[in-house]
Amino acid sequence: MAGIALLTSLMDISTANNTVAIVTAAPLARDISREYGISGKITASLLDTSSCIVQGIIPYGAQLLVAASIMQISSMSILPYLFYSYVLAVFVTVTIWRAGKTGSEALNS
Repeated sequence: MAGIALLTSLMDISTANNTVAIVTAAPLARDISREYGISGKITASLLDTSSCIVQGIIPYGAQLLVAASIMQISSMSILPYLFYSYVLAVFVTVTIWRAGKTGSEALNS
């Protein structure tokens, strides 16, 4: 699960586009999920959530650039106030850690 999240995050950092990151990472994520017995629902959720976290944090992402241009400030100055992205990252990390401790079967049910 961590590999799927990391793969999607790196794709989003590279492309700065959620959709492109998900479409690019999905075939590899499907192979990983089949090999390790992760359900399709969890895989899709990891793809979407991890790309949203990264997209919300990167200063060159569309969301921050638009917000910064509206406020006429630097997109870097917004980073300390991105509470939603940071909290979401914590919850995804805890979920992945918990699944690793209990086995992904617990999440698949």
